[in-house]
Amino acid sequence: MSKKISLEYLDNYNLKQVQKTLEDIFLKLNVEESLKDVHKVLIKVCIPSNYLPDMAQCTHPAIVAALVRILTNYGKACVVADSPYKKYTNTNLDKVYLNTGMLEVANLTTCELNRNLKTSRFNLPEGVMLKNVELLDVVNDVDAIINVGKLKITEKFGLESATTNLFGFVPGELKTVVLNRLNKLKDFNNYVLDIYEILKKKLALNIVDGVVALEANNTPRLMSCIGVGENPFALDLAMANILGIEAKNTIIKQAEQRGLFDSSQNFKNVGEAEEKFKVEDFQLAESNENKPLHKSRSVQKSNFKKLQKRISIDGNTCKGCGICTKICPTNALTMKYDKNGELFTAVDYNKCIFCYKCVTACPYSVVEIVEPSGYKKIKKQ
Repeated sequence: MSKKISLEYLDNYNLKQVQKTLEDIFLKLNVEESLKDVHKVLIKVCIPSNYLPDMAQCTHPAIVAALVRILTNYGKACVVADSPYKKYTNTNLDKVYLNTGMLEVANLTTCELNRNLKTSRFNLPEGVMLKNVELLDVVNDVDAIINVGKLKITEKFGLESATTNLFGFVPGELKTVVLNRLNKLKDFNNYVLDIYEILKKKLALNIVDGVVALEANNTPRLMSCIGVGENPFALDLAMANILGIEAKNTIIKQAEQRGLFDSSQNFKNVGEAEEKFKVEDFQLAESNENKPLHKSRSVQKSNFKKLQKRISIDGNTCKGCGICTKICPTNALTMKYDKNGELFTAVDYNKCIFCYKCVTACPYSVVEIVEPSGYKKIKKQ
């Protein structure tokens, strides 16, 4: 992996200017040569919801359009993908693609917008937060991934830049389920790093759209910076330095603890100096690894348990085949013996993330989804 990154000045989203800037950066970083054996590229954008481009919540469409044009000139096929915090359906994708400007990108270029709604299971035996996980199946359809994040400060996650954008590979509503199961910011960071370890062989390049960044109070702020590099942590470190954030308060700390990054190495910036992009009074959010992800965890957890539909397995009808235990991503299902010596599946709800994979996997339709007591009344309230 190259130790070079490039920070360049870009103060607007004019498509021609963006393309020219990216072309200059790619020339410095020898990107075309690094992609010589690649045929199809997945451009992982940041489009978490139906945000308009000028809200600075998403990767700006001009960045994506310029990138597609350059890759097309390289002879690469491109697919643009992300998974919003909604049901992963074509209807919801249509709305998000339209409002975020990605549909216009597809109309201006030769790229395709991802319509593969399947998910795939990826194993990571050495994972910190997960041993296997469901991610977007589209990653199996491409040779390389270019990760295009948005520079943001949010109250929940603090610095969002390159690496955290990989969380978007978790499909749809499963992201909300996952976040409800995580307690602290370091748990989220390690979850994202597990995803990174799964995808790192295909992760060819990272881009951070910091032309207009987002302050913690959801206010867009002109930063005039675009960053590119093969190493996402080096880009995150550069963005943290620009905003005056200590690395120990970002995902970089967990990356170093896991041996994925060494900030003491000489990562060379072949573009503009970081000092050129520093701004005063950029509103930050309080952030450290032990920061709770939920303001009132006890109340949030209580409401979650009251409303969360869960699985139920009748021990009397369970055949003890063990298929559900093999497909469970969190090892929440285990085989036990009843008083008659017959095998059945037991559920640990402290580990269950309510993905319901076991429901569809059970060949005997023994695993069912049930509503908590008083579910309809509680939901109405």
